[in-house]
Amino acid sequence: MNNTTIKVSKSTTERLHRIVGELAKKKGKRITLEDAILYLLEKVEATSLSAENIDTKIERDRKAILALMEKKFYGIHQEDFKEYNFEDDGG
Repeated sequence: MNNTTIKVSKSTTERLHRIVGELAKKKGKRITLEDAILYLLEKVEATSLSAENIDTKIERDRKAILALMEKKFYGIHQEDFKEYNFEDDGG
């Protein structure tokens, strides 16, 4: 495995160390800075993949809503939608 050195600011290093601490707490084992970077990269890749599929999901949801709007409900007739007379309580 070839390793390389990267330069990051002190604040970025501190943020990475916080992520290392959170991951170590969650997984219950020692985590390296590389593990934290890989975790962040996987998270970004998963987010970007779902962003690419959002148009497909929106189109599928749009079709589902249109299908529901066109669905006919049997047993309900126009006269079933009359206004209720609250004065006529049968008493």
